[in-house]
Amino acid sequence: MFGYKKLSLNRKIMMIAVAAIVPMICLVCYLLWTISYTTGVYADITNNVAEANEYVRDFKERIDYTTYLAVINNKKIDELDVGTVTVNGILTVDPYAYIDELKSVCNDLAHSATVELNRSQMVRLKNTLNTLSNCIHELENNIGRENSYDQNMATLDNDVYALTSLVQSCIRDYIYAETLNFDQIKAQLDENNRTIFCFTILASLFVVILTVGLSVRASRNITGPIRNLCTLTSRVAEGDFTAQTKDVESEDEIALLMDNFNDMTKEIGQLVEDMKRNHETLRLSETKLLQAQINPHFLYNTLEIIRSRAMRRGSADVAEMAEALGMLFRYCINSPGELATLAQELDNVHHYLLIQRYRYGDRFTYEEYIENEDVMDSSLPVMTLQPLVENALSHGINRRVDGGKITMRVESIGSRLQISVEDNGVGIAEDELHRVRKNLRERSGPIERRADNSRSTGIALRNVNRRIQFYFGMQYGVDVASTQDIGTTVIVTLPQMRGN
Repeated sequence: MFGYKKLSLNRKIMMIAVAAIVPMICLVCYLLWTISYTTGVYADITNNVAEANEYVRDFKERIDYTTYLAVINNKKIDELDVGTVTVNGILTVDPYAYIDELKSVCNDLAHSATVELNRSQMVRLKNTLNTLSNCIHELENNIGRENSYDQNMATLDNDVYALTSLVQSCIRDYIYAETLNFDQIKAQLDENNRTIFCFTILASLFVVILTVGLSVRASRNITGPIRNLCTLTSRVAEGDFTAQTKDVESEDEIALLMDNFNDMTKEIGQLVEDMKRNHETLRLSETKLLQAQINPHFLYNTLEIIRSRAMRRGSADVAEMAEALGMLFRYCINSPGELATLAQELDNVHHYLLIQRYRYGDRFTYEEYIENEDVMDSSLPVMTLQPLVENALSHGINRRVDGGKITMRVESIGSRLQISVEDNGVGIAEDELHRVRKNLRERSGPIERRADNSRSTGIALRNVNRRIQFYFGMQYGVDVASTQDIGTTVIVTLPQMRGN
């Protein structure tokens, strides 16, 4: 059926709608055209009769009486008081203007006539009006002459009255011919009604047969495969991933759905098998992970033993270092949520610096500026600040002969928390700073390593930057500003979140 199986599901449904709508649209259009045509002809006849009827009686009466007044008063038309109603109720007119008015009406009536004979009738009427105008002009020329009264009365009776009667007769014939056309219009309307009735019956039968046929075929191509698919999905829900649909004859969305279902069940079955195979591997990994967690705890406990013995033997500095190192380990292994408060992060920095003071002595100083103590419970990823302080100490202060200063600033800017770590160390060269900032903007990919250790700064910063953006979004992170031989500032931007 003209490639019906290759049609999409949407087109199959559209075919049903088209089969029902198109014949009805044709029927409605034909019906509207018939009504419009009949109404138009009826309106033309009505307008023509109404317009012509205005002149059936008034034209003869007004022209005759006006010319009669001119003769008996022995005055020309322009000497009469035209445009007034006389005592007998007749309106006097300018005959020439009135004749020109009727000529214009004759042109309109000829154009809108529904009977061909009336067009030639209007031509004859215009010729009669021209003759009437000449007779009135001749009559007017005789007024005022000696012994002209009897001649003018004869002209009035034999010519003017005869011609106005002829004009009246022509108009009546026009009206009569137009009204006779009503019967033709009615007969044509009856014929159109019979045609519409037959066409409606045939169109309805055609629509019913076509839509029923298409609906049955579409139902067979849609509901059948869907019922089969429902059965198969029940089997898959019960754990049978070998369920496969049969080949569908059509090439529509249902066929695509069946193919995707087959691919899906194969993939799910494969994934289930992979999960079974990986289950034992996961158990072994969990065991190894548990064993790996024992080592930091063992190291922390060992440091605690060292601290205790150092205290008993009076080695306060060794005890203090062991305690600080133990706190560093405890902070790392006891943070399962991966988020800490600002207060916890600053404590971790303090422990780190305590250990470094035993190494560097008085070669550096450290200061903190907290704008508002309310921000101390703000959340940030674990080990965010300590790597930044370590960078400042190792790559900035450590390279100065005379030591330097590290400053930690915490500020609240709107809904954001800004933490800056400043040092007055050796700074970063411009090309190296460009590479560091470029790495911070990259979302993925390895970090280029060089022979020297200058890239370790970029590695630490990028690691912190990635973790911040992972937790809070790409609008937050780390930025670096540095001037060689003056110092470096690392700025961390975070949302102000409470609790970890």
